[in-house]
Amino acid sequence: MGGPHDGDNIWAFNNVSELQADPFGSFQNGETVRITFANDTSFPNSIHLHGQHFYEIYKNGALGDLRDRILVNTGDSREIICVFENSGFWLLHCHMLSHAVGGIWTWVNVA
Repeated sequence: MGGPHDGDNIWAFNNVSELQADPFGSFQNGETVRITFANDTSFPNSIHLHGQHFYEIYKNGALGDLRDRILVNTGDSREIICVFENSGFWLLHCHMLSHAVGGIWTWVNVA
């Protein structure tokens, strides 16, 4: 999240702002994926994944509660593990509206 990126917005996933033609990730229905969200901005970001649920992986390796949103504090990272079980195109964005409007939103494809 954050850092230099394309476009006029100040927020990004993997240095890409705004909804793109290509997904952030493409996954098979039933596929288990480990994802790291790293926040290199000066603001916390609450990342929300539509249509799926995931577990946070704590720093000690334990699994947290099942959720669809995770807070990534300034200068921190959070890991999740998600079993993509619902086919379709699903939004992935910051739940802080000004961040989402500013470019930190994308999508995943589950086939």
